[in-house]
Amino acid sequence: MYEKFFSLDELPFDGLPDNRFYYVGNYQHQALDILTSNLSRNGSICVLSGPSGSGKTTTVRMLIRSLPKRMRIIAIDDPRLDPHMLLATILRASGVVATSFESIAELTLKLRKLLEHSIESGIITTVICDEAQGLSDEVIEQIRLVSNIEGELGKMINFLLVGQEDLIENIQKPMHKMFWGRVKAFAYLKAFKRDEVHAYVTYRLQVAGCHDPIFTNRAMNALYRGTGGLPRIINSVADRALCIAFEAQKKHVSAFMVKKAIEIVRHERSVFVVGIKTFAKEFIKTLFARVPVLLSGVALSFAVFALTYKYLPSRINDLSLQSLIRSEEMVVEQYNRAMNEMLPGRNYKSKALALFNHSINNSVFISDSIDTLIKLNGYSRSDSLKTICSDLDSVSLKCNTVSGDLDLVKMVNRVAVLKMRKDDLTPFYVVLNRFSKDESEIIVGDKLFRVKTDFIRHCYDGQFTYIGIKMKSFDRMLPKIDIDLYNRAMQKLSDKLDLQFDKLKATEAKYSLSNSYSNFKSLVDDDFLRYYLIDSAVWQGANLEE
Repeated sequence: MYEKFFSLDELPFDGLPDNRFYYVGNYQHQALDILTSNLSRNGSICVLSGPSGSGKTTTVRMLIRSLPKRMRIIAIDDPRLDPHMLLATILRASGVVATSFESIAELTLKLRKLLEHSIESGIITTVICDEAQGLSDEVIEQIRLVSNIEGELGKMINFLLVGQEDLIENIQKPMHKMFWGRVKAFAYLKAFKRDEVHAYVTYRLQVAGCHDPIFTNRAMNALYRGTGGLPRIINSVADRALCIAFEAQKKHVSAFMVKKAIEIVRHERSVFVVGIKTFAKEFIKTLFARVPVLLSGVALSFAVFALTYKYLPSRINDLSLQSLIRSEEMVVEQYNRAMNEMLPGRNYKSKALALFNHSINNSVFISDSIDTLIKLNGYSRSDSLKTICSDLDSVSLKCNTVSGDLDLVKMVNRVAVLKMRKDDLTPFYVVLNRFSKDESEIIVGDKLFRVKTDFIRHCYDGQFTYIGIKMKSFDRMLPKIDIDLYNRAMQKLSDKLDLQFDKLKATEAKYSLSNSYSNFKSLVDDDFLRYYLIDSAVWQGANLEE
């Protein structure tokens, strides 16, 4: 299909269950927190609801991964069962024989013995009922009765009901008042917001191997409006839009392509065209069938306007509502505060914050930050194209991607690309230009921001990339090593690893440097730290400024 054309490793919107493509939005994150904390212990009934296509099944898969390992998960996908079938299904899924000849009381006794044995073995039993809006009233009542089974340690089984909005209406019936009181947690999945749709599409493209934006901003807006923010529909429409772009041999998906994909996937015609035709029909009908009524309405409106214009001004006090508002300092202060929140950019502070958030939302591709990093080190392409790590081969340099904390970044002391993650787990990338205890400088896109260092510590995802030399054998690197730089790097490593610097310090003697490095290798079995020592002594790239 279109994978090779867009330089993708695989289909990004295939819709198959793949853990790598799971995206956690705000509502998914809240639902996972609520359900995980309640289902990790016995005796909980939880409800997960949301519109069709909102990602309930995906959220349940993620939930199963986050639950304790010693848990027996029983999934019931077909709600068309009776109380007898419910008990038999739970027993059979647990490896216990259950026949149709046994009564509900006999099956309940078997279930009690099973649960008691499970509790003794440290196993939690959780039953997940999908499409639960289709459960009968009798089955809902049976779930309540089963959840009441108690042992010496209390309740012994969990239930999770997953369904559409009708599920809430069903369990709110007066006959289920006792069941409603037993529910410990309700989680509701809403559709993605506009910025979440942008983050969701970008995340799936990145996982599939995309390094540059494919959907334009207008295409993202059209995708949000046409799908209502529902993940399942987003997948279908985005996949079809990529096919349309591939057929047209276009490297970017436009808003027109997304609208065309929506018409194909959802069989929907343009709202604008339908609206125009509807308006024309209504206008013609009104023009020929309701002319007398319209004329009467126009005449009455003109009469009311004339009377109002003549008599109303004399009865209005000169003191206007605006002057009343401005006379109260507290009201003015609240008014200005509200306007600042609603209109980003109304003053300098809110404008800077809006610009920062906009830059963060657009900095989702590492290639842009790598291009900035290379330019900060004094290199760029002669053809003005975006520079990438492979362009450094000609100058015997390379990009080093390292997993480590910010203390390691500070020790390396090079301008670096940091992998960051927002509170909704969306990744983004920044270039760390200056690093200090309280304030630091980062480059996001093409803009430089001064931020609190705590912000970087909060969002940093444990991985950074910086530029260093292409390492050759130590003997070949020996003539290029600066003794002072070598000892400075050795001092940092000695402090970090609690080594005796005096025994590792190199001097101007002929064999001192070789002996120092050999002693260091015998003490430290970390390839990166060995590389850092030589790299710091040979090449001085763009350093972090204090």
